[in-house]
Amino acid sequence: MNTKQMIKENNRLQDAMKPDNLSYYQDMVVYIRSSSVEESKGEELLLEIAQHLLDAQAKGKTAEEVFGSDPESYCKELVEQLPKMKGLNRLQYHLMIPWIALTWFFFVQALVGFITTWTGGPVERMTQVRISTLVLIAGGSYVLIHALMRWMKNDTFQPDEARRKINVRSMGIYMAITVLILIAGVWLGRLLPVLTIAPWISLVLFLIGIAGTKFLFSSK
Repeated sequence: MNTKQMIKENNRLQDAMKPDNLSYYQDMVVYIRSSSVEESKGEELLLEIAQHLLDAQAKGKTAEEVFGSDPESYCKELVEQLPKMKGLNRLQYHLMIPWIALTWFFFVQALVGFITTWTGGPVERMTQVRISTLVLIAGGSYVLIHALMRWMKNDTFQPDEARRKINVRSMGIYMAITVLILIAGVWLGRLLPVLTIAPWISLVLFLIGIAGTKFLFSSK
């Protein structure tokens, strides 16, 4: 099976799990998927765990009885045995979020530009794009998404009370990151030039971005 098929099969197996076992297993899914391991190997491991859990469930056992009372340590040991992302896979992993963010930015630019043209609005103003804006979107999306992934990983295997504390702390961290990104955007806006990008060019860039997303980042 390829990665997409494994994810689909994983979802099917989760549908057969009892609520307590499902909650336990889903934390394992988040932990392993948010680790920097080869995606295909991570999905193979998750399928093995899911099948093992269902076999045990059929015998009346719980996830905790199968994998222990410290699933975080158990998952950590498993992750350490998996191959890490490297080379092209690692590059794709780091480029994907900024690429997708910029792709949809150009879609919005094209849409707004065409609507402004058709309605007789200030086209010149709508075609101006600051380089600082592009840097802000690319860098900001990367930082925020990876911060979110880190929070989700830290949130796994925690009791409800601990999760609430983590959520408050994480919210403060996100707000601080957002403020820093906005400050960086204002500062860069004074240093970097402004580009003029016609709506049709934005549309072409969007289509290139969509094609690149499918070609470069689609799971195989």
